[in-house]
Amino acid sequence: MHSGSMSLDAFLSQRSTNRRLARLTHDVPLPEARGLEFGPANNPTAMPVGIRVAYIDHAIDAEAGLPDAVPIDHAWAGSGSLAEVIGQEGLGQVGLDFAIAAQVAQYVPNLLGWFRGIHAVLRPGGVLNLSLPDRRFMFDAGRANSTIAELAEADLLSYTRPSLRQVFAHTYEALAIGPGEIWAGEDPARAPRLCGEAALALAYKQADEVFASGRYQKCHCWVFTPLAFLDAVEAAARLGLFPFVLNQIAAAEPGGFEFYVSMRRDAEADPQALRGLQEGAIAHLREVLKRQQRTARLLATA
Repeated sequence: MHSGSMSLDAFLSQRSTNRRLARLTHDVPLPEARGLEFGPANNPTAMPVGIRVAYIDHAIDAEAGLPDAVPIDHAWAGSGSLAEVIGQEGLGQVGLDFAIAAQVAQYVPNLLGWFRGIHAVLRPGGVLNLSLPDRRFMFDAGRANSTIAELAEADLLSYTRPSLRQVFAHTYEALAIGPGEIWAGEDPARAPRLCGEAALALAYKQADEVFASGRYQKCHCWVFTPLAFLDAVEAAARLGLFPFVLNQIAAAEPGGFEFYVSMRRDAEADPQALRGLQEGAIAHLREVLKRQQRTARLLATA
């Protein structure tokens, strides 16, 4: 495990002015804790000295070509047991305190299996904090929200690499538009495809090459808005496929494109009681998001 590099005072000062850092480290115990960060690349989340973190990606050399990429401690693609990958020494006596995944979950081939694997290595009360792109404010704006049917398929087939459909959709449906243009009022429906006139042929070519070689093709496997994410995890929870209780959800900031979700491993062992907690949390957060939307519409017409 790696130890944080800044003093606790410096961390608290930075977190007080950096809303993104505050959301990604929500409920991380201080001054000492043990946890995981997924896909840190060359920009791991800033942590104080007392926090110990192990870094995980789909492969040890996932970002080998990236300058200053953080060394990866464990390779795990999201299906199967994360606990076995980390080992008992890495988990400690009671499990880990936290997990962080900033702009990672959209790349995970089997999202529900990934959630369950992380849940299993956290102690009761441990948190998973993540950020996801809100598809409405970036190049996925033309794509439909991911569905529980797609999530269930990936889970039943235990995907360990993006499927041919996921690879094809990522390449073919991406639009040449970014958050700045969308927030400035440009209509994504008028944006050209990111890969231009060749998008359809290129998408098929990439999927065909992946099929022939079996290689791991990184792509956006999942696309959500905050409300679509709540709908998906609500359906998964009803099926017993999503074990977390949601704590918080925060919509994208004006000019930005990512939303944030915090969830915990609850201490409640009874399935019916856990389901009640999940339902209540999702209903509350859905109402919070809808109230924010109503407020935004009123302000836009004022």
